[in-house]
Amino acid sequence: MTTNRNTILTTLVLAGFLLTAGSWWFNRGYGEVSPITYEYSKALYSACLNRNEEHLGKVEELLVTRGDEGLSVNERKWIDAIIEEARDGRWVSAAKRARRMMEDQVQY
Repeated sequence: MTTNRNTILTTLVLAGFLLTAGSWWFNRGYGEVSPITYEYSKALYSACLNRNEEHLGKVEELLVTRGDEGLSVNERKWIDAIIEEARDGRWVSAAKRARRMMEDQVQY
C-alpha cells in the first residue's frame, strides 16, 4: 500500500514539474531583437489587429525586397511564423505574438 502511495505521489510531483517547465519553455518570449525586427513586429501587429490582408501582404513584400538584411535567423523564423499564423486566419494569436515581441524590448 505504501509503495502505491509513493508511486502516485512521485508521479504527481513529476507531472507538476513537467507542466511548470513546459509552461515556462513555451512562454519565455523573444528577448532583445534588432531594430528592423522591432519595426516588422509593429507592422505585423497593426496588420493582425486590423485583420488587414493587404497590410500583411505589404509586410511580406518588404521582407522579400529587403531579404534577411538586419535579421538574425531566429528573428526571420519568428516573423515568418507570425505571418503564417495570420494567413491561417489566426489573427488574434498572431497579433499577440507580434505584441509580445514589441513588449520584450521594453527595459524595466
